[in-house]
Amino acid sequence: MSLISAIEERSLNMREEYKLPLFYFLVLGAFAGWQSYYNLHLDGIGYSSMQIGILNAIFIATSALVVPFWGMLADKYGGNRILLLLSMVCALMVFLIGETFKFHWMLMLIAVVSVFHQPSGAVVDGLTVGFVRRNPRYSYGQFRLWTSVGYASISLLVGYLARQGTDIIFKVSAGLFLLLALINLLTLPAKPLTGRGLVTFKSFEIFFRNRQMFLFLLIIFFLGIAVAPLMQFINLYYFDIGADASFIGWVFFLQAIPEIPAYIVGTRIVKRIGAEKMILFSMGISLLRLLMYGFITVPEIAIFFSIFHCITVAFFLLGVVEYVQERTPDHLQSTGQALIWAFHYGAGISVGNIILGYLRDATGMLRAMHIHALLALVILILTVLFFRSSKKMENY
Repeated sequence: MSLISAIEERSLNMREEYKLPLFYFLVLGAFAGWQSYYNLHLDGIGYSSMQIGILNAIFIATSALVVPFWGMLADKYGGNRILLLLSMVCALMVFLIGETFKFHWMLMLIAVVSVFHQPSGAVVDGLTVGFVRRNPRYSYGQFRLWTSVGYASISLLVGYLARQGTDIIFKVSAGLFLLLALINLLTLPAKPLTGRGLVTFKSFEIFFRNRQMFLFLLIIFFLGIAVAPLMQFINLYYFDIGADASFIGWVFFLQAIPEIPAYIVGTRIVKRIGAEKMILFSMGISLLRLLMYGFITVPEIAIFFSIFHCITVAFFLLGVVEYVQERTPDHLQSTGQALIWAFHYGAGISVGNIILGYLRDATGMLRAMHIHALLALVILILTVLFFRSSKKMENY
């Protein structure tokens, strides 16, 4: 490598070191800026519960299909370039949502926003994993923690601003998307750091023909169904046991803040104990939370277990990313991360929300928690067996 090339690479690495935290902060901050109070906005402009449910279902469900597609494009054309496109479209669409009142127009806009916003996190994950692989002195967790900083801080900011009207949240979010696009544009690398000619639609076969990888993706899909009550529906659990809106706001804040040190500590733990044990530990804590929520009817007691959300999310993500990264070719990092989002957060949690919605009406939220805990227990046992079987195959 020539001296000039070495200097250029070092300069690029320095830019990435500072860019990636900003990308994470802005992507999750922009998301929190409008999603945290979106349902309240819809309710305030006269939408029915059924209409709100349809809009939320469309926003989540489409991610299972579009995220892998965008991940593949990021590997082919460069994650920075794809992220620039995604953020510019999101800035416009989110702004228009705040100006829209007719349901059919809102339906169209939320579908477009889902297609362009859902892949953003996976694309930044792909950029980060590739950077860390090229620079081992850095860790995925030290960058990923900025998602929690962005989510917590922007949620509090828009919560304060929304007191004057919820339409402001869309302007804040659109501004953050524009800022993300501007920073990305000004620091865009001269050429993508990916194997462009190696990436095609057939690249997905690398993951699906690998029996071990495919089974693992199925595991995190079913885990997504099991832990759905700990995600978007947790606000309804607290509502059902008597918490007011202000208390629920503090629940989300307390869930996000511990994720920051969890990403730092978790990075060291996953290197020490391995991805498999990290994943099993996070599954065990999620199972415990589901079980306890099914018994607790006092919000002030339940909030204690919400603090462990950092293990449900941060420790799980650190373990899963490490597991998939070890089995993913260099030129398909974004595609690998996109499949995590598609199977777990997209398909898994979407299906889980549908099941949970039915169970809440049929059995109540407390019993629904225990039904999902039972499913989580089955998945935990199957995952233990899967990891043991995989170890035996690797030893042969």
